[in-house]
Amino acid sequence: MKLILLESVDGLGRPGDQVNVKNGFARNYLLPQRKAVVLTEDSMRMLGKLQAKAEAEERALISSMEELASKIKGLEIAVEARATEEGHLFGSVTEKDIHGAIEAAGWEVALRAVRLPSHLKDCGVHEVTLHLYGEITADIQVEVVPIDMEGNRIEPVVEEEISGAEGDEATPAEGAADSATADEGAPPPTGDAATAAAEA
Repeated sequence: MKLILLESVDGLGRPGDQVNVKNGFARNYLLPQRKAVVLTEDSMRMLGKLQAKAEAEERALISSMEELASKIKGLEIAVEARATEEGHLFGSVTEKDIHGAIEAAGWEVALRAVRLPSHLKDCGVHEVTLHLYGEITADIQVEVVPIDMEGNRIEPVVEEEISGAEGDEATPAEGAADSATADEGAPPPTGDAATAAAEA
């Protein structure tokens, strides 16, 4: 069915756009909700007003998204994830997880604004870019916090750097002392060695 949108419909278009949709979608949703009208000669006369409405909506939306970007930029949120005692995640943190944390922090952002190149699989702080509208973006900080099966936070184990050289190898000073001690305990030189030592 060919329709003219009266309101913006996510994923379909803006006021004044001519769209072709399935009859069921038109009759069960768009037409009863007065979001669109059937494309006729009479409805075509409305195009000018609808397009002006669409432009006004666009300007208002851009303004609100720019304001949101300036306020939410640098937001720090935490997302808990199941992990081993060493802090290795069992699964990963998804866009939905991050979106839920943003909403829990009191911000209204569309789920589609959270776009990850790949799901987060490591603990720690990650920078995530929110795509709010068009070219309007904002970077936030997402900390992935490991928790155990009971929901308690896990402090990742930090292995102490232990050098095998320490304790096993003697220092030059210690080596020299050991050498001197060994010389003191050695028998006195005899023969040619004794003569050479006396001449020295």
